[in-house]
Amino acid sequence: MGATMQLARVHGPGDVRLDTVAIPEPGPGEAVVRVAACGICGSDLGYIAQGSLGGGPLSEPLAIGHEFAGDVVAVGANVEGVAPGMRVAVNPDDGYIGGGAPEGAMGDFILVRQARIGSTLYPLADHVDYGEAALAEPLSVALHGLRLTDVQPHHKVAVLGAGPIGLCAVAMLRHLGCKDIAIFDRVDTRLERATALGAGLAVNTAQESISDALCRFHGEGDRFGARFAETDVFVDCVGVEAVLQEVIQIAKYKAKIAVIALYKKPATLDLFKLMANEILITGSIADDRKPEFAEALEMVARGEQDLTPMISHRIDFSQFTEALAIARDAEKSAKVMLTFNQEPA
Repeated sequence: MGATMQLARVHGPGDVRLDTVAIPEPGPGEAVVRVAACGICGSDLGYIAQGSLGGGPLSEPLAIGHEFAGDVVAVGANVEGVAPGMRVAVNPDDGYIGGGAPEGAMGDFILVRQARIGSTLYPLADHVDYGEAALAEPLSVALHGLRLTDVQPHHKVAVLGAGPIGLCAVAMLRHLGCKDIAIFDRVDTRLERATALGAGLAVNTAQESISDALCRFHGEGDRFGARFAETDVFVDCVGVEAVLQEVIQIAKYKAKIAVIALYKKPATLDLFKLMANEILITGSIADDRKPEFAEALEMVARGEQDLTPMISHRIDFSQFTEALAIARDAEKSAKVMLTFNQEPA
């Protein structure tokens, strides 16, 4: 029997296990990466809770983990510019890593299919921390949504939700040159992290409404007898129907809304307001964001921003169950980063 490792896989609702599987070997066009760091995403927690990707029951266990970085340890034939020892971050999109593929990054090693520089594999400079490199995935999710909404430096922006993607949105808004950034949540510790990342206003919605806070921070006006906030762009990272409804009521003429959040059921919206104020709503699943992935990594490598407020915990993979529990606790955590033993195989 060949060498084995443990891999986190979902078997059913609430049933996630560390299965013993063979360490992969690369075929043509493939590479094997030793995982150094892997972030726990809200989608991972969702897959575990529902026991699937959101459709029907699983036909086979679902490997999870898609926010990761590590070292190339083996390369198959016909892979150009990739060699063992190369430090890389991995864009999971092409192979649906951790989202339907047999491969997931919550294990010591992972097979990367279609191994290509600038597509799936992105080289890391020696000074780049693996954990921060793993943030390229959620950072690029936020950046993709902002690009689709054409956010400009002069825009006044409101971020709805200060979870990991909301925090990434603040970081990428600062990267794009935005300064008038407000963020809303119900967890003070996350709002404190958002302030450290550069948000100019952080409001607990249990204490002040989004509408009142934005009119105070961004200014207000009147259109057709209705009050509006002078906010140019809303970035929905929370996925709560009542919040989106409030935003549409307070949005100004030609405001834009980027929906990055995952809505688990249909939402009821005031389409008259949407029409009368020519509000643009853009959805963003970040399924094709190679330029944004590269841009996020470049930002990390330059040390453009201090991203330490974003990673609340670094927990060894041997404490996988404890890491999941912390990641589920919004009061305690932001991005929980799993770390892996980096001794040679």
